[in-house]
Amino acid sequence: MDTTQTAASSAGKVSGLGRLVLTNGTTVFGVIIAAVHGVILSYFFGAAWGVAWGVTSISLLLGVVVQAIKATMGDKRATKRFHVLQLVLVSLWMLSAVAIWLTGSRSGWVISVMVPALWAIHIIFAGKGNFKAILSLLAICAVPMMAFLLYSAWAEFPAWVAIPCSISALASVASIAESAQFSSRNFIELEKALAESSATKKRLEFAIQSAGDGYFELDLETMIYSPNPALSISLGFEPGPEKLETLRGRIHPDDVELVFAAVEAVRDGSSDGWKQELRTRIATGGWRWMQLRAQVIAANAVHGRKLIGTLLDLTAWKTIEVELRTAKESAEASSSAKSQFLANMSHEIRTPLNGVLGMAQALEGEDLTCSQKEKVNVILDSGKSLMALLNDVLDLTKIEAGKLEISAVPGDLLHTMKRARQLFQSTAEDKGLELFVRYDSNFPQRLSYDPTRVRQCVSNLLSNAIKFTAQGNIEVAIAAKKLDDEHYMVTVDVSDTGIGMSPETCSKLFTVFTQADSATTRKFGGSGLGLAISRQLARMMGGDITVISEVGRGSTFRLTFKAQAAAAVSATATAAKTIDPANRTLRGLRVLLTDDNAINRQVIKLFLANQACEIFEATNGKEALDKLAQDDFDIVLLDVHMPVMDGKETIRRIRATDRWLNLPVIALTADAMSGDREKYLALGMTDYVSKPVDQRELIAKMHQVLGLESSSAQVRSA
Repeated sequence: MDTTQTAASSAGKVSGLGRLVLTNGTTVFGVIIAAVHGVILSYFFGAAWGVAWGVTSISLLLGVVVQAIKATMGDKRATKRFHVLQLVLVSLWMLSAVAIWLTGSRSGWVISVMVPALWAIHIIFAGKGNFKAILSLLAICAVPMMAFLLYSAWAEFPAWVAIPCSISALASVASIAESAQFSSRNFIELEKALAESSATKKRLEFAIQSAGDGYFELDLETMIYSPNPALSISLGFEPGPEKLETLRGRIHPDDVELVFAAVEAVRDGSSDGWKQELRTRIATGGWRWMQLRAQVIAANAVHGRKLIGTLLDLTAWKTIEVELRTAKESAEASSSAKSQFLANMSHEIRTPLNGVLGMAQALEGEDLTCSQKEKVNVILDSGKSLMALLNDVLDLTKIEAGKLEISAVPGDLLHTMKRARQLFQSTAEDKGLELFVRYDSNFPQRLSYDPTRVRQCVSNLLSNAIKFTAQGNIEVAIAAKKLDDEHYMVTVDVSDTGIGMSPETCSKLFTVFTQADSATTRKFGGSGLGLAISRQLARMMGGDITVISEVGRGSTFRLTFKAQAAAAVSATATAAKTIDPANRTLRGLRVLLTDDNAINRQVIKLFLANQACEIFEATNGKEALDKLAQDDFDIVLLDVHMPVMDGKETIRRIRATDRWLNLPVIALTADAMSGDREKYLALGMTDYVSKPVDQRELIAKMHQVLGLESSSAQVRSA
């Protein structure tokens, strides 16, 4: 079977070679010329010689053509045979030319000269770059041609004419040789250029296919679309050119009009290319995302205007993009759910805590025995600890959600530090510790910073220092380094002589919900949130918190943050801000207290009992509006979450009435998440107090919104 197949294959090759030989232009014209030359030889030497020469010449010609075709098909041995047969064929023609010349016929002389001349021309243009072979063939042609020319010149002309003719003949032969060399050199350079072009094209195709891309060409005259095989195969279609209209069914309906509009723009010359993402159908069904880049190629001598484009498969990227978007939405939903849960829990915890701490604050102001005061203080301290923990959790959530903002305001940083020291002074003295605050004499008097967040960070560091120090002292050192004309880097060092920490403990100290070890938690308590939150706050203020510690020798925590220089304020303004709000009076003012919780209303009434103001109660927004319609009030204390009508709708209706447009309204709410204060102020609230309500803060806010601060200051000064 193999033998049969081999034979059939060989027969096919022979048959194909025969067709190439018979249909070759060189064969057809060469046979005609050889036959005609054979007739000419028959005229001079008889039919036998003419036929013999013609058969021999045609046979050699066919041999030359066969070997030339084999050589182009990769047969290296055929090249050598081609040159040998060509040399014999040319020699045969030159012998016939010499024979005709020797007849002495004037017409024969013309034919004899034309034969080598025509062969020389043919050899020059058909040499295919083999200069050595070309010179050999030209030498065979040049010898008889030179002999003919020189004989004619010296036989027919005098010496003074024959000499120039001889020089002309020699120059002609030299010119033919130079032309042959030039033709050979051009042919070699052309072959190199074509080879380089072919290699470049293959490299580009390999690079595109290796990158998983495909490319195509679009003839802008015939609108024939020709993709490369890799593109067709990747989409599952048969390779080969096809009309552009066939692609309409392979492009997604949402993309097809944009693609064809871009093609039309390119075709009419208003655009030279474009880039877009589109979906293409694959043969097995479904769609694949691709990135299309298309560019017009100008017309040249070979082809008209064409559009060449590349396609990059984006399906995997689009899948990842969808997964990332889904994960992002899921994370955002989770974060939103967590924030909502914390907001609800904060509200639910703050509402009863408002009653507990409110009653404790009210009891604190009464005439109690020492034992009773101690118990009230325990209630207040425990409530404040619970509030601190709740605020820490909320702060952490705000930071993680990116909703906590640093609000810098002008202030006296040293005053802020002194107040922080006063807050912890009694606690330190109870443990027998000395608490010092020292600062540079050239420390700026006024800086712009966030006093709330700075106080929060310093308080946390002082609280920890007192908690973990049994004896010795605690020192707060404050300094400011000038960064430029307006900005400072403030440094607050809190040093203690406490238990100290190992390097391992220091490395995990600022991790959320982490303390030194479980024994520390059992002995000293705490949630492990304070330092983590304080460091994040410090970094948000342009600084950091670092620690240097040694076991048994104590620790030094360094807080740094950026501050800006601020203008100094007058002594009068400072005095007005230092008035104790608890000692101000709201005597005779009519207050509308609106809250659905009876305990909350009772707490507020106790807070305002010594202010001698008239308090009227409402349990929801509708009742509050009814009372406002029936009587005049100086201020409204309004809860937000109430049945029937909540505080949000109530404030909208209040501000929609011209009569109450400027009525002071303070929101009393357990909503204490980031943005709550701003949200309620935007609704129309005059101010905001979060629950559990602090008595001093409430009274201060009431004075502020009623514009009583300046008058109070004057009374106190008198």
